[in-house]
Amino acid sequence: MGRSGRLRASHNTVVDTIAGWVVGGRYSSGASLPIESAICAELNASRTVVREALKTLVAKGMVRIAPRTGTQVRPPDEWSLLDPTVVRWRLQRTLTPDFIVDLVEMRLLIEPPAAALAAHKATASDIAAIREGYERMEEAVEGRDSYIEADLMFHRAILKAAHNQFLTQLDPVIGAMLRLSFELSVTSAETARASLPNHAKLLHAIASGNAGLAQRHTEKIISEAQADIERSLTKGKRQKVRA
Repeated sequence: MGRSGRLRASHNTVVDTIAGWVVGGRYSSGASLPIESAICAELNASRTVVREALKTLVAKGMVRIAPRTGTQVRPPDEWSLLDPTVVRWRLQRTLTPDFIVDLVEMRLLIEPPAAALAAHKATASDIAAIREGYERMEEAVEGRDSYIEADLMFHRAILKAAHNQFLTQLDPVIGAMLRLSFELSVTSAETARASLPNHAKLLHAIASGNAGLAQRHTEKIISEAQADIERSLTKGKRQKVRA
């Protein structure tokens, strides 16, 4: 225990806390973090834990450590934005309109063409996997499954059905991007239920081999997700669906 009698902070706690300082704007881009001893005192953490926590944030592109200048915060566009942990940290903080626009643009660049490819290349087992994701989404709006996990299963099955080796390699990155989008857009059971018809149309387009329709339905799904995100941010709060 520290001098105050409290248990020393763990590595994960220190990482989360310092990341919160950065994402939340306590230390903005270009600013220097306090010296290690000051962080140790504030967080009741050992020097070893603080040092390892900072190394973790360096690996995620959020800070840099240099002689004389100490630990400096890097600009957000240099962070590992699609790292699942960075996604979680950003979800816990206020998101800017520019960030949302970039997220939607990225989805539009990747998913509609991938859906068109899936319509050309999907095998019977691919279509079965996409259908299973959709059926799980139906169950989720009735409270029998996680809607976000089912939605992820549906969209990742489509990406897999495109049978493109580079998309396959990008799956962890795209998965993190999709999870962030769904966390922001699926604000209630009603918004989840309202999204089902377009997902059903997308499933049918891929199963019937109609690449043009698959691309258009995907674009519509993303466009409606953007509108849901903008509404939820305007209201300033989100009513969570069972995740």
